[in-house]
Amino acid sequence: MKLSLTPFRTLAAGAFLSLAACGAAPDSGKTLKIGDQLHALKSSLDVSGEGAPTGYKIEWANFVGGPPIIAAQTGGSLDVGWMAETPLIFAQAAGSPVKVVAVSKTVAGGGSPYALVVKPDSPIRSIADLKGKSVSFMKGTVLHYFVARLLDKQGLSLKDIKTVQATGFGTGLLDKGSADAITIGEPYLTQALDAGKVRVLASGAPPNTPGFFYLVASDAALADPVKAKAIGDLVARAARATRWQRENPAKAAPALAKRYNVDAAVAEKIITRAPASYAPIDDAIIAAHQDEADLFFKEGLIRKKLDAAQIFDKRYDDIVAAQESAK
Repeated sequence: MKLSLTPFRTLAAGAFLSLAACGAAPDSGKTLKIGDQLHALKSSLDVSGEGAPTGYKIEWANFVGGPPIIAAQTGGSLDVGWMAETPLIFAQAAGSPVKVVAVSKTVAGGGSPYALVVKPDSPIRSIADLKGKSVSFMKGTVLHYFVARLLDKQGLSLKDIKTVQATGFGTGLLDKGSADAITIGEPYLTQALDAGKVRVLASGAPPNTPGFFYLVASDAALADPVKAKAIGDLVARAARATRWQRENPAKAAPALAKRYNVDAAVAEKIITRAPASYAPIDDAIIAAHQDEADLFFKEGLIRKKLDAAQIFDKRYDDIVAAQESAK
């Protein structure tokens, strides 16, 4: 089962995005073109008061999944993208010109914005019960790794299940019986749990995944002194916004409620379910990423063993550390 570039082709074709503003006029270097997912990064910056930088402007494009963001960066349409860690495995294997410049991670004891779920009355009670069953996830994303890791811990592999490509974010495949188990993220996870529609088989919280989200910059942007400086400012803003949201869930909830079209109580549950903080790129982060790359190599999903350290750029570590230590 060889995927290498397949996730990028598949998801790029299915992504919804607004790139009209991202490819037209010549770039002065004072504009950062950022690929977001479901407006998550933008809304976090806006609600915390960090969404209006000075000295440069931001043009936003919205995507579904990290792989098409990396494809757009490779093509020169984006400077920075926000995503979970798994797309970077495939990006590095494909030689994509991008680097991880900042990492947020689940705080100790925190939960996860996604889970593997089944119907409440499903006979599936454990990961071992998934053998021979159909499981839905989006290939090339962290949900792909999530399922692979859960299976590997039980001595199973992706070859032991029937893979169903996710076609949306809700419980549709489960409701229709098209999959026995599905991966699901927010806000659908909280909504489905509150409605009693699903039972959690496994949370995406560590150690089932590292709990990382990355800010990823293109090599071209990092080589441009003006853009590189702007990226540093963006990293600081993202770190401050994440801290503010973690410390002020009730204040952050209304903006999230508006973005997800849910009530404020649900939004606050989503925020408190998976609190996060930015951290300097240390050996532990690189080791966790290496473990993920090694599992994909073991599964035959990438064709060569990777040196995970090569996908990270630590130039903004001091900026990240300063935001978390500030009072």
